[in-house]
Amino acid sequence: MISPSGLGEGFGVKGNWGKSLSSGLLGVIFCLAAAPQVSSNPGRANNPLDSIAQAYPTPERLAAFLHRNMIFQDDLRLFGQIDYWQAPEEMIARRQGDCEDYALLAKDLLNRQGTEAFVFSLYGEAGYAHTVCVFMEGGRYNVMNQDRLMRLQAGSLEELADRLYPRWNWGAVAERRGHRGRAVRVLIHAGFGDKIQSTLPDSKMANPAN
Repeated sequence: MISPSGLGEGFGVKGNWGKSLSSGLLGVIFCLAAAPQVSSNPGRANNPLDSIAQAYPTPERLAAFLHRNMIFQDDLRLFGQIDYWQAPEEMIARRQGDCEDYALLAKDLLNRQGTEAFVFSLYGEAGYAHTVCVFMEGGRYNVMNQDRLMRLQAGSLEELADRLYPRWNWGAVAERRGHRGRAVRVLIHAGFGDKIQSTLPDSKMANPAN
């Protein structure tokens, strides 16, 4: 997962993701992965990702494929590391991974099918941390949560976050950089932003010369 102390340079509110850091975005990244299969189509048989995307062309069929072929396994058991983001090709080869790996694979496959999708990580109270794949249909936000399809039809990322985990604090749209995750866009829940603000020193205290 992406820790608040390890945000990349691109970490910030941009474009349509929110009004300000005190708005509210959650970063859930839905994890979807696909298992290795080789297509009989000679034109694209060399790329199993293309083969899978063609063989399972809808979110419903893709979720069923993930359910049948992939196994959830944490990074510590697989790699001896707390955090390791597999490339989609690695996930296909191993057929196992955690939520980030599912999300990265689902995003890749949906993109190959022409569907807008991205990885989204969400953090909240009680140590909640989860990553999913978010995809768009008709301008609405839906989720692939590992091998589970969730047609939330949310009108915004904030609404999607509320429905995924009502007690969320912050989230990030993320990308894979090497074998780690990097936040590229973020939003902070309004209540959580107030908590952060209350811990900051008074401006006069911080600048006694003024």
